[in-house]
Amino acid sequence: MRYVHTCYRVLDLDKSIDFYTNKLGLELARKTPIGDDATNAFFAVPGDPEPRLELTLNHDQTEPYELGTGYSHVAFAVEDLDALADRLEEAGGVEFESKPHAMGSGTRIFFVRDPDGYRIEFIERA
Repeated sequence: MRYVHTCYRVLDLDKSIDFYTNKLGLELARKTPIGDDATNAFFAVPGDPEPRLELTLNHDQTEPYELGTGYSHVAFAVEDLDALADRLEEAGGVEFESKPHAMGSGTRIFFVRDPDGYRIEFIERA
């Protein structure tokens, strides 16, 4: 068994594609219609041939999705946490939940929210 991807639903696919590609630096691997009902967009980390994030736009959805209490976040490991935080701040339109900070283990992290409010963690391991 191997892990393939995570999927969640979004309200504005174009806005999400802009966020994940132009702000976070992921690559849009493909955008696929699911009949007339929905469209999926798959994103990969540069250099990873397997898309790890799938976003689904249900065409009849008009209200934001309830994130619920069970969802927490997705996480990405990065080499330079401060450079990424600076780049996201300069890009604008990124909601920071926390700024880069150290955990007790020495690992450093910060969180942002995507356009639909999903939490994304960035980790720089010590």
